[in-house]
Amino acid sequence: MNARHIFLALALFACQPALAQQVEIRSGEHPDYSRLVFETDTPQGWTLGRGPDGYLLRFDNRALRLDLGDVFDRIPRSRLTDAALVAPGLVSLRIGQNAHVEAFELRPGLLVLDFRTGPAPENSPFETALQSAADTPAEEEVPPAPVEPVRPDAPSAVDIAAQSPSPSPEPPPVRLPIDLGLKSGLNPSAGMKPPAAMVEKMLEPEIPPAETDPRVAAMRSELMKQIGRATAQGLLEPAIDLPTQPDPGTAETVSNTQDALPDPDQRAEENGQAKTQVAEDHTPSDWRNMRVETSMDRGLDILSEDSTLATDGTRCLSDDNFDVIGWGGDRAPGDLLAEKRSALLDMRDATDPSGVIGLARAYIAMGFGAEARAVLAVTATETPVVPLLREMAAIVDTGQANHPELFDSQISCPTRAALWAALARPKLGDLSDFNRTALLQSFSELPIHLRRHLGPRLAERFLAAGDQATALQIRNAVARTGAKGQTTDLTIVEAQIELARGSNARADRKLDEVLASGGSGTPDALALRIETGLNRGQAPSEDALALAESLAFERRGTASGTRLLTLAIRGHGARGDFETAFAMLAHHGLEGQTELSSELLGELARRGSDEEFMREVYLGALTLPDLSADSTARLAVADRLTAMGFQDRAATVLQPLAPQGTPRERLVRARLALAQGSAGEAQQYIAGIDTPEANSLRALIAQRQGDLKSAADYLGAVGDAEAQSAMAWRARDWNGVESLGDPNQRAFVKTRRDREPADLTMEPSLAVARDALGTSEIMRERLRALLDRPGTQP
Repeated sequence: MNARHIFLALALFACQPALAQQVEIRSGEHPDYSRLVFETDTPQGWTLGRGPDGYLLRFDNRALRLDLGDVFDRIPRSRLTDAALVAPGLVSLRIGQNAHVEAFELRPGLLVLDFRTGPAPENSPFETALQSAADTPAEEEVPPAPVEPVRPDAPSAVDIAAQSPSPSPEPPPVRLPIDLGLKSGLNPSAGMKPPAAMVEKMLEPEIPPAETDPRVAAMRSELMKQIGRATAQGLLEPAIDLPTQPDPGTAETVSNTQDALPDPDQRAEENGQAKTQVAEDHTPSDWRNMRVETSMDRGLDILSEDSTLATDGTRCLSDDNFDVIGWGGDRAPGDLLAEKRSALLDMRDATDPSGVIGLARAYIAMGFGAEARAVLAVTATETPVVPLLREMAAIVDTGQANHPELFDSQISCPTRAALWAALARPKLGDLSDFNRTALLQSFSELPIHLRRHLGPRLAERFLAAGDQATALQIRNAVARTGAKGQTTDLTIVEAQIELARGSNARADRKLDEVLASGGSGTPDALALRIETGLNRGQAPSEDALALAESLAFERRGTASGTRLLTLAIRGHGARGDFETAFAMLAHHGLEGQTELSSELLGELARRGSDEEFMREVYLGALTLPDLSADSTARLAVADRLTAMGFQDRAATVLQPLAPQGTPRERLVRARLALAQGSAGEAQQYIAGIDTPEANSLRALIAQRQGDLKSAADYLGAVGDAEAQSAMAWRARDWNGVESLGDPNQRAFVKTRRDREPADLTMEPSLAVARDALGTSEIMRERLRALLDRPGTQP
């Protein structure tokens, strides 16, 4: 078979109608936009424009299968409020108020729609009304298609049927300029909804050709110059294996045959395809005739050969680099190690690099990460796959990679690399683009012992990232292994899942189950139990704290031991035993941990007794030279010292704190300044703060300055009527006392106002004298009632 026959076969194969394929639809929420991704195996033509309720997205291939049921699992209904399939290949996108969409192809076959808040940019190509391609309503009468005259040189009907397997086309539907939304033939049960009524234009809008940017022209010229130089130096080779154009004679025969067939637009519409002008589009749709490769790519030959890309365009690592089952993960360890060790040396008793890699992979498949790294280090093997094996061995041994940057962007790959990228870092980052399907599938492929070993740790990371669904699926994948998979680590993960759901009682029962077993999971279960109790405001029991201290001593020098020791110190503080808590803090040298020290100092300032508080201030924690406390803790301690009358010590506590200007800090410094006798400075600190606490402090400042009436007004703004009345009495504000005072005070003010003293300049009379005596007697009674009242202020 010569090359001509091969090219002809390829051309005929390319002309076959496209088969229906499933479109993978993913969604993700970002701070500035909501993203919707349509991914197909092959490039597809598409058009985006304005619709009745937002936008319409039309694919040229109407046979595509689009499932929009999971679109809103990852994004809210804010920018994009609804997405529905209204016709084959036609998607209706309803948007929220003041939102628009921007579309681009990240690569052929990967369409990205970004829904952003705000008006659309000027001259956006997606703001033009898109004509709907919905089916013709049943009530419309479609006129029959005109019968074309048969040409004398046209082939017979039998010959046409033999040459074209396509069924005879139906007459094309009539498109009206106004769609009145009559009865539609769409099936609502199939998830397709008819679009709302809309006015469509009879002609497609004319888009003026865009002017070429001078910078683009300059870049194109420079690129062509560089390509020419590279070709001259032998760095580029032309792609000569592209299919050739058919012969003119063949093309003429095909053209004569197609003249007797229906209109090509009609055939394309009936086959679910759009008319494509292949002759005018010379841009390769899949870019397979071009490959850009650097020296690093050639040296690190571990990338996928099928050009699989992550969402950001990074090439994905090949599945062969993570084939744990293929490395012998399901074989007996003795047989596997014997086979791999025998291949470690070649016939000359020299180290065989392939044998070293095979043995290291076998160790990783069995869960022996340290042994795998030791083999690679001792043999000093350096091949492109060795750095990746070292990181996989570190993940199996320690739970994370030493150089996680090797797995950057791999979490979005549709390969096994997504799983190991999630295991590489102790904390997961943005999960909007991660490939959950590939990750879960790869995890389910792992041997049982690796699922038991890696599953709980991986589930905890997804729980910490807020993805409870993926954590639960990982837990289920481990639980499916049977009794061997039900480990204490898995039970702790189940308890964490229950806590995330808000089922505290179920979580406590699972943790109690682990604690009662006394196994290796006891430290982690105890730490989780104490931590969740502290977060709920519950102080741990003395037995729990004693067990935590003993386990912390056994695991001293480890992350688990430090965690238990920290929780034990927090537990003593929650129980009010500040002397023990601060003593343990100083004994173990943890006073430099800002978060722990600040929490204890804050609790001491709020709930500690005066004796405990003064002991730690003058003899205990605050005398430690390496004590590290944040601003909140120092302000709480200084505020209590000021209230107790120790202004100088309060000023010393605040001395290391740089002024930040927060309302809390200004109030504390104002109270300290007032206690030190600087009323004006205190008033400046709280200027502009309009809170009840600030008004109470203003009342004290006004009282200290002798302005009792203003002090009464500030107390009234706070809502303390009793204190306002007392301050008005002291200020002799009789109008305020008459409206706010108690009955005795109001009676006194009334008597004082009604019984004015007699004018001594006038000639005294017996009636006036008797009236003065009566008034004085009533006034004495009012004053006696006021003096006999408990808590009366002078």
